[in-house]
Amino acid sequence: MAGVAGYGGWRWIFILEGLFTCLVAFTSFWMIPDWSLADRFLTTEEHDLLIHRLATDAADAKMSRWDKKAAKRVFSDPKIYLG
Repeated sequence: MAGVAGYGGWRWIFILEGLFTCLVAFTSFWMIPDWSLADRFLTTEEHDLLIHRLATDAADAKMSRWDKKAAKRVFSDPKIYLG
């Protein structure tokens, strides 16, 4: 595609990759559910298990203060780095 519309081949690579990325981003906005209550692809059992796991994970989670102990707890949680 070198020379098409006055752009070099290397520019077309960036243009096409950028267009593909934007297309994926716009379609995933409507395809990825915001919350587990909005999903349509899980069975009833899977949905109930997900709700149970989320409730168990956040059972006693409160962020009413920020001190050294809270900072240590937050930054030592592997979900912060894996999420």
